Amino acid sequence: MAFEDRYPTVINFRKRLNVSEVTLLALNGTTGVLHNLFPAFHSSGNVCSVDLPFQLLRRRPQNSWIMASTILFSTVAVVSAFSFFQYRNLQRHIEEAKKSGFKYSISPVYFQSIPWIILQNVFIPFLSRLPSQWTQSWLPLSKWGETWHEGYEPFRRMNDDTIMIVSAGGNILWTCDPEIIMQVSTRRNDFVKPTEMLDILNIYGPTITAAEGEEHRIFKKVASPSFNDKNFQSVWTGTVEQTEMMMQKWLDNGGSVSNLNGDAAKLTLHVISKVFFGKTIKWTEDDAKPSPGHTLTYERAISTVFEYNSTIFLTPRPILNYSPLKIHKIAKEAFVEWRKYMEEMRDSTAEHLQTHDLKEDGTLLEHFVKAGTPGLRSPELSIPEDAILGNIFIFILAGHETSANIFTYAVMLLACRPDFQLSLQTDIDTLVGDRKASQWSYKADFSKLMNGHVGALMKETLRLYTVLPFLPKVNKTKEQTLKSGNQTHILPRDTLVMINTSATHRNPKHWSEIQKTAGDGPPYPLSDFHPERWLQSSDSKATYNPPEGAYVPFAEGYRSCPGQRFAQAEFCAAIARLFSEFSVELACKPGEDYASTLEKVEQQMSSGTVFEMGLKMKKPVPLKLVKRKA
Repeated sequence: MAFEDRYPTVINFRKRLNVSEVTLLALNGTTGVLHNLFPAFHSSGNVCSVDLPFQLLRRRPQNSWIMASTILFSTVAVVSAFSFFQYRNLQRHIEEAKKSGFKYSISPVYFQSIPWIILQNVFIPFLSRLPSQWTQSWLPLSKWGETWHEGYEPFRRMNDDTIMIVSAGGNILWTCDPEIIMQVSTRRNDFVKPTEMLDILNIYGPTITAAEGEEHRIFKKVASPSFNDKNFQSVWTGTVEQTEMMMQKWLDNGGSVSNLNGDAAKLTLHVISKVFFGKTIKWTEDDAKPSPGHTLTYERAISTVFEYNSTIFLTPRPILNYSPLKIHKIAKEAFVEWRKYMEEMRDSTAEHLQTHDLKEDGTLLEHFVKAGTPGLRSPELSIPEDAILGNIFIFILAGHETSANIFTYAVMLLACRPDFQLSLQTDIDTLVGDRKASQWSYKADFSKLMNGHVGALMKETLRLYTVLPFLPKVNKTKEQTLKSGNQTHILPRDTLVMINTSATHRNPKHWSEIQKTAGDGPPYPLSDFHPERWLQSSDSKATYNPPEGAYVPFAEGYRSCPGQRFAQAEFCAAIARLFSEFSVELACKPGEDYASTLEKVEQQMSSGTVFEMGLKMKKPVPLKLVKRKA
């Protein structure tokens, strides 16, 4: 049968379009397949043409329209269903907020939402341009990483020390009320750590920080023996030695201190590595080379893990492993390298414990290796094997990064307040006398220094620059009652409670209001710096003793920080050693006067502070080391 007889519609279609054929391009070698599909097929080299039935040509647009309609309908259905359930959730959460009796505000975003955490910097500039009455009741407490900068202001605007932020994602109770803080902190069975929120810390294995219940109890029992006076003496001795090495580095550089936080991080890493893991690290970077089998040094590996923590915590492992992006490659290398270093420490310690008994005052690493290694662990005290690495990581994070940040801010505050620096130096001279630093000891000197100007400096620095800007808790199993003043509140089950330490430490009901602000800007940490409050005055007036729950630098209750004494001993030894011999001053640039330099430093210590695994300044502030006059 002729083609015209078989496909008359195609002929008519050609005539209407004034074309001789409908052409398709195909790769060479596919003509046979196309010929089987369409008998009226012609080819010439790589260019192939085929006469298609008009019915087929007419049917394809219909199929495309049906597919597009299906996709559109499905999208609308999914969005509608999602919006409906979000609306229902929001209504339910509003009813729960009303029932609680707390003041509340409705937010379109949920503080804990991963998409919001990732994209908030895109939306916040737009939201900030909206009329303040639309956003001021919820946005300040919904900005991840900005809690410290907001301080007490969200509570001042709401005229209450406890606020519930309501959203479709869930309700969050923010509080800076000491009475509520103590209830939430001490009722350990009613209010627990939100393990789902803290699971991101378990990148190497289960950790004491993200654990609850029996798991946490066992981790705590394993770790507790390591926090003893013998190890605190090791902390003291090691810190004095490391501080002297740091000072020598500065002297070799003409007294210039270009990156205080970087040097402080090196100091604290060296101390905790020696005390907890028995690992000695060289101070000078020139002497440090990657160990055999490694591409990064021990120090570079852990510091890079901290630097890229958000990428490591939030990026799915398949993406981190195979992504071609530079940020992912750097993060992956550090993540893998640090794991290898921890595995080496674990394996060498396990080998040692095969032939040596574990002493009661053994290192933290030894206790965790014994509890987590098959053949070494006992049925009474046993943890998963991967919990060894998980807890090595979390303890070095807590004992290294946070300690370095607090030391940095303390030295910066002293540089900006030379009057108190001089008082501190005089007090150190009185307490340690003419003894050399090598003759100081934890037993003889720690308590005296903590009760003097050094302790006052640490307390005030921790008040202004909290270790964490908030402490999370949750009533997981059932609703709970909370009392505030004469009121009793009903807290719905599974409500996230945020103890806002930044607001708690600036609550004007318990801390004096700032009378005069310097050039630092909100939240005015330098203007609010008043370490004298912690000292007994010359008129025998007692030191300030805030109410329970009004000052929570190491948290309260059963879940308070186990490393508090470690951190205090390290801080005291470092500050006392440094300022017993030297003063620290701001380094003015050529042609810049002291007032201008001070104003820039004040801004760096306020608006220039960011939250990255802890509070730290975005840019280092140059200082200079000056020998004290005899």
